[in-house]
Amino acid sequence: MKLHSGLMQQENVPGQLKVPPLPTKGQARMHRHGAMIFLGQIFVLGSVPVIDMGQEKTPLLFIILSLSVAITTVWSLGYQRLTCLLAGLSLIACLWILQFRNVVAGVLTLPLLIFLLVKLFCAYLCVRQAFKAGVAGAQRIYCGAASFVMIGIIFAGMHGLLHGYGFGQYRLPLEFEGMRNIRWVDFIWFSYATLTTAGYSDLVPVGSFSLTVSTFEGLCGILLPATLIARIASLPANA
Repeated sequence: MKLHSGLMQQENVPGQLKVPPLPTKGQARMHRHGAMIFLGQIFVLGSVPVIDMGQEKTPLLFIILSLSVAITTVWSLGYQRLTCLLAGLSLIACLWILQFRNVVAGVLTLPLLIFLLVKLFCAYLCVRQAFKAGVAGAQRIYCGAASFVMIGIIFAGMHGLLHGYGFGQYRLPLEFEGMRNIRWVDFIWFSYATLTTAGYSDLVPVGSFSLTVSTFEGLCGILLPATLIARIASLPANA
């Protein structure tokens, strides 16, 4: 009993350095996969010029690639059961698009919404990991940056849906009007120009719905980096 109390006194000696706790399994996974999560999103974005063949609609290959990287990201964050659910939904969406791609556009609404839902959930998990306590600073930055890239793709899909179904209109500059139609790549470019507040005016939203979505995207582009930087700055130096 005395020996036990002596050990307790040694543990609570003032000025003695505390041994940091061992990382959990989820934290260790993040140390290995944080950079891969971010690079996966960069890979999806970098595949756009390779996949684009001048189509107006989003190519199925890009949808499959983007969903695959999103599902891998969810698995890397440690949500194995959720990964199986999202993989099943993504498979249904891809088969649906493949089967009914040349039919009426309204038939593709559900699989496109599933695509946006999977991407949105993945971005949410990355943001949650970035703001979570006990995550290393480097991994926090990787997850925050990955979520920022995913938000750009999500808003690009929303702009495309609004334009495709007539809820919002987008116009090219006057020098390009009548020369070509709006393509799916234009929405990706417009999305990141709005998200990063660059605003090149290569594509102009017209109508209340498209202007509202663009406003929310601009707010996300300002608030997410600001809150993430504030969160990192509020942590101890060794966090």
